[in-house]
Amino acid sequence: MELATIGLLSAIVFGLIAGDAVISANTMAVGIGLPPAVQQSGLTRQSAEEIFITELSRIAAIPSGVPVPVPRVSSRRTVIGALAEPLKLTDVTAALQDLFGLEPIRVSATMIDRGNELVLETIVAQEGRPLQRLSFTRSDKDAVALIRHAAVTTFAEIAPFRVTLAQLRDVLLDPSIDVGLVRTQAERLLDRDWGANTDIERSALHSLVSVLALLHGDVPAARDQIARADAFEGALPTARTFYALNGSFVAVIQGDLGLAERELNRAAQVPMQQLIPTFPAYIEIQRGLIHWAGGKLDEADAAFERALGYDARNRVALVYRHWIARLRQGAALDVSDRPPVVTSVSAQIPGLMVSAFLLDPRDQSVMRAR
Repeated sequence: MELATIGLLSAIVFGLIAGDAVISANTMAVGIGLPPAVQQSGLTRQSAEEIFITELSRIAAIPSGVPVPVPRVSSRRTVIGALAEPLKLTDVTAALQDLFGLEPIRVSATMIDRGNELVLETIVAQEGRPLQRLSFTRSDKDAVALIRHAAVTTFAEIAPFRVTLAQLRDVLLDPSIDVGLVRTQAERLLDRDWGANTDIERSALHSLVSVLALLHGDVPAARDQIARADAFEGALPTARTFYALNGSFVAVIQGDLGLAERELNRAAQVPMQQLIPTFPAYIEIQRGLIHWAGGKLDEADAAFERALGYDARNRVALVYRHWIARLRQGAALDVSDRPPVVTSVSAQIPGLMVSAFLLDPRDQSVMRAR
């Protein structure tokens, strides 16, 4: 074989391995060891890892501008990785990751049968952070439930914003979930040692805690958390639009319509329609709430109508227009009254107060939108 051909093949192989190193670096590899007693019940190592990954994937699939690592089962190799192993080139992948600082996140877990309970000992390895040990127990020895619980709690240490976003979404849809517990967990994550280059996620997490605080009935804390979110220099410009719109919503609750107008104008300055096509509808809904709180019912209704022009299935705008129609008919407004919905409604945006809540501008009372 000619030297040029050998050189070309070597370059191709090296390029493939380098590509595998980069791809793997953007993942979170999960490996779980199981005791014989659990394996004899039918749960294999790969099945356990798939259950763990399924929980993570459900959370990671929620739309968000905050990046999150892609979960991957350790026992399931990439195509390039499978080719590299028989050639004994797997160490090259690891060496390249170390050279370029592309260390992937690794979760290594071992399940232990202690007779009266199952224990899952988990080690989380993240670049720039010390190894973290987490321990989970299950007295009823339900291995699958243990793995699912461990998956969510472990992922909260790796991607706290995304896990909190998923929990907030669940709380908004299910009133039986304890809001106080979810809020406490999120605040605990805020108090941890974050390390460098974490402004984006910390800022966004403060914003979610503001929504949880409002859901918990704590308006001053909601205002404080919005200010904390907005104070991070490295916060995403698109995220600041959320903070401004949430700040406007809280200002209406507190009766400060001047601040509500200023925050709304700040939110409207960033073009968000390409990122979130229905976002202009919420700008108009917030404008309508400010008009309504100021006694301008006609202007408020016009704003809600414009919102439906951007998003005809917007449940919040439909409810507000229904309320105004009832008032114009001379009926006493019942905030539990909802218009009949004959088609599906647009998806809720959990981190956006004007989407997650309904506000009665007459007395500043707040309730869930769903």
